Amino acid sequence: MDVLIREIKKSDRDMWLGMYRKLFPDNSDDALLAEIDRIFKSGKRSAYVAQVDERPVGFAEYALRDYANGCHSQPVPFLEGIWIDADYRGQGIAKALVSYLEQLARMAGFTEFGSDVELSNYPSQLMHERLGFQQTEKVIFYRKILD
Repeated sequence: MDVLIREIKKSDRDMWLGMYRKLFPDNSDDALLAEIDRIFKSGKRSAYVAQVDERPVGFAEYALRDYANGCHSQPVPFLEGIWIDADYRGQGIAKALVSYLEQLARMAGFTEFGSDVELSNYPSQLMHERLGFQQTEKVIFYRKILD
């Protein structure tokens, strides 16, 4: 299977929204489009689509973070999110996307690549480990509403 990976362009907004809906089914289209637009406007974030026979089958979001837990260098290239269509999982699409992003990071002179996963998302934890990520720490975030 040939996989084409390319950066998502503004003209791909509707295609990306369709994939976002599947990843975040509880979010409104307005919220998803707002996030897509933030990524397009950011100088530190981008997204890449994986296509098979011109069909979008997955995407990954890449960011340059000032800091990432468990990483030693700053700034740090970071896998912000990844989604693969259920019909294409287990066929190397995630590996191809992450390898592509790793190559971008290497070409920019970076020596490490960060990511994170929710504690309850066991399938994503397994995927990260299969892709060569090493767990560095577990963190629970808290917040307090100030009145």
